[in-house]
Amino acid sequence: MHSTLLRKSLLAAGLALCFAASAQAKDLRISMYADATGFDPHDTTDTLSYSIQSGIFERLFQFDSKMAVVPVLATDYTSNSDATEFTINLRHDVTFQDGKLFNADAVKANLDRLANPASHLKRNSLFSMIKSVEAVSPYQVKITLNKPFGAMINTLAHPSAVMHSPASLKQYPNEQDLSVHPVGTGPFKFVEWQQGKDVKLVKYDNYWQKGWPKVDSVTLYPTPEDSTQVAKLKSGGVDAVYPLPSDLVDTVKSDPKLDIAQDPGIYLYYIAFNTQKKEFSDVRVRQAINYAIDRNLWLKVGFAGLGSPSTSPLPKNVQFYQKQTTPDYSYNIAKAKALMKEAGYEKGFDVEMWSSNKTDRIRSAQFLKQQLSLIGVRVKLVPMDSGTLTQRLWSTPKPAEAKVEMYYGAWSASTGDADWALRPLFATESWIPSAYNVSYYSNKQVDAAITAGLQTADVEKRKAAYADAQKLLWADAPVAYLGVPDNLVGKSKDLSGVYMLADGSLIFNQAQFK
Repeated sequence: MHSTLLRKSLLAAGLALCFAASAQAKDLRISMYADATGFDPHDTTDTLSYSIQSGIFERLFQFDSKMAVVPVLATDYTSNSDATEFTINLRHDVTFQDGKLFNADAVKANLDRLANPASHLKRNSLFSMIKSVEAVSPYQVKITLNKPFGAMINTLAHPSAVMHSPASLKQYPNEQDLSVHPVGTGPFKFVEWQQGKDVKLVKYDNYWQKGWPKVDSVTLYPTPEDSTQVAKLKSGGVDAVYPLPSDLVDTVKSDPKLDIAQDPGIYLYYIAFNTQKKEFSDVRVRQAINYAIDRNLWLKVGFAGLGSPSTSPLPKNVQFYQKQTTPDYSYNIAKAKALMKEAGYEKGFDVEMWSSNKTDRIRSAQFLKQQLSLIGVRVKLVPMDSGTLTQRLWSTPKPAEAKVEMYYGAWSASTGDADWALRPLFATESWIPSAYNVSYYSNKQVDAAITAGLQTADVEKRKAAYADAQKLLWADAPVAYLGVPDNLVGKSKDLSGVYMLADGSLIFNQAQFK
């Protein structure tokens, strides 16, 4: 009798252990290269924070892995021909994580906030063309613009264009409070975060996409040191590394337990020339530098050869990209030297080049310095921490006061549209501090082409306008166009659904373990 009871007890214990194992929480652990800056996408400018926020919030439209716009909280839309009115239909089956319904009033509350300059949000300029937002019915909104803007739907897919719960917006009118109390419609709810510490998210049980998410929680660890990130991955301390440093690719490839998610990017690296500086006011000098750089070798030095050299001012995966062949900026030192001589700089000149002090940026900048020395351009490298660089680059009130001469950096067209790839960097209206035209470049024909691309919703007309812009910019060379590295995520082999979009943001909403 006692023996029978013991066997039954052991069987019950065994079953309990089995059930406990089957119900064991599935935790996703991700190592990030830096810390988040906050959790209000309307007031965010860094891609890493957008990546974390994308687990909490959703947008009307988003990008797929090929940077094509797909509906998310919207179902479809229509627009008038001159791109000043957009009517958007919304999903009916969505709730915010506080239980409130997602509807047209929620969209109006969020877009009104984004478009209001009095809110002083960092992303207000992206939505300044919005004149009014009308809730036509509970699940339809009409957006009226104050000027034609053909890139509106792509802009609504930008990582900042998320839907906060209107109740949360009312409860936390102070931006700093809202930033640490995020409530969206996404698959994960915010739990906790302290500056410099881990970010913790948990599954939202009433998420509208049935069956998702497949993991119960996500913990994201800021780990700035590259080798430490990969050591954690190899030891099983984390499940994924975002992004995987290119010089550690072989370390991950050699481990049979690990894998790499590799996808094309749209993060264009370039060297900006301050065209207010005498030497760089001459297009021949700018073209000479484009000829003097071996882009394939630059990719090998900086990104383990994983990526593609520039063939246009637009990366390949940005809408309306067209390959440029004239001039042919293939590596050609003889051509570069001839242009320098023609411009009167046969003996070269001295110049400073600013860059980030990140290890990979310094390594690439040193390579570029060596390349340019071959045509007499004597570069003094000035690496800076991100805070100092940001302040010195983007806060100069007047062009005449700008100290920058050359800048080695990168730009992600995070709307996936040619407008956001070209206008912030090359339009006259975008001179610092209005936007990011650190070249202080101005060309009326380029301005006209960029403007024409926004004055219609007709795809073919937009395509023709941006074809003109690319052709002009490629020949005029306000920057040295370098290339677009691939996006790399190191991960455990049994993990899928974790990868980077072309804009460099991390996607983990469909993460699952085998």
